[in-house]
Amino acid sequence: MAEPTAAGGTAVGTSTEPRHAERARSIVARVLDRLADPAAVAADTEVLADASRDGDEQPLWTDLSLSSGFPGVSLAFSGSTRRGPGHAERAHAHLARAMAVLARERFPAGGIFTGPGSVAFATLVAHRATGGYVSALTRMDEHQRRVVRAALPRPRGTAPLATNGEFETVRGLTGIGRYLLARDADGDELRMVLSYLVGLAEGEILHRGRKVPRWWTLAAPKLGQEVEMPAGHLNLGLSHGVAGPLALLALTWRAGVRVPGQPAAIERLVALLARCAVPAGDGLWWPAYRTLEQWASEPDPDSPAQRPSWCYGVPGVSRAVQLAALALDRPDWHELTRRSVSGLLGTPIAEWGIDDPALCHGWGGLMHLLGLLAEHLDDARLPAVRDELAALVLAQYRDEYRFGFRSTMTRAAQGVDVPAFLEGAAGVVLALDAYAEGRTTAGWDQALLVV
Repeated sequence: MAEPTAAGGTAVGTSTEPRHAERARSIVARVLDRLADPAAVAADTEVLADASRDGDEQPLWTDLSLSSGFPGVSLAFSGSTRRGPGHAERAHAHLARAMAVLARERFPAGGIFTGPGSVAFATLVAHRATGGYVSALTRMDEHQRRVVRAALPRPRGTAPLATNGEFETVRGLTGIGRYLLARDADGDELRMVLSYLVGLAEGEILHRGRKVPRWWTLAAPKLGQEVEMPAGHLNLGLSHGVAGPLALLALTWRAGVRVPGQPAAIERLVALLARCAVPAGDGLWWPAYRTLEQWASEPDPDSPAQRPSWCYGVPGVSRAVQLAALALDRPDWHELTRRSVSGLLGTPIAEWGIDDPALCHGWGGLMHLLGLLAEHLDDARLPAVRDELAALVLAQYRDEYRFGFRSTMTRAAQGVDVPAFLEGAAGVVLALDAYAEGRTTAGWDQALLVV
């Protein structure tokens, strides 16, 4: 078995270093220096966002956020390979800012990407790196348990969900469940979450004259899409859809945390994803969602393929299916994973539609996910593809950028300097560090529900 690294990850058993490891280490060090001062990072992000937004109203900095705030930037230091005491000090500087905000403001219950949940996860990663933050974590554990008890939905009838934010990875109970698996696997609250997810996987409901899964939600995937799907949608992504609950049910099963009906729920979720997969030659891919009209018809093999990413598409969904295959020892599900990844690898990277180095929907996330998938996939192309993705990420670095990397997540033509975990420099650093050090699982990636 591979040995845990200092940062809590798993070292890959190989004698050869990744092709771009030295360049990656150099860039990681430079970017970490740019992220060191929390006050400057926050202030500069807001100034740069105002100058670059070009009408885009999406905030690029939120104090308490893994995606775009102090907790997420702290992960760049506590989650990367430690090379001296400066890592712990810098992580603490960002965490201290987050905790100060938490102490003076009230936040609604949410998942692990915003508010108190984001501070809890960032503190967990810092604890693993240093052994500290014990009392803070104890308080945060209790808060997360209270959130589950307060937010767990009561038994409902046959109506669709109002929003997938109830169950998903980013905003919902799946993300909280992953935190509890890391911190309180024997607690009642984790089993409450699992039982809730098992219940959603059972049977169908009638919606506008058609039978749909209980995962069906009336809200659109994004604001502004309501006109396109007045009957709601079924979200398939790892970030906001059913692949997230599948991953959590599989991870907990493998860890020995089990509730009645869990294997059947895993079966139904994989069957649901298999039904929605779009065939493409010998391979297949997953769309982001299905509308009511699409649900009633067979997947169209001539439709444009979904851009591959962590949040939506082949890499994220494939990892959830692979985790299910490992949990229940299902060779047929491993074959489903193989077909999806093989189809992706058979397409030139230039045709993947990626123009961003980030974790969420960029080359960095793909590089990390392919490393995880490779542990249980026999495909000789994977190391070379990961090296190519690393080269693409490194080519995006510019000394003149405030944080070294720019995100294309906004409508600003030139991109925006973002220090974030999901969509900016902190996440890019973590992916590059894991690549350079030959680590697959790295601790911080638990927030992504891929381990």
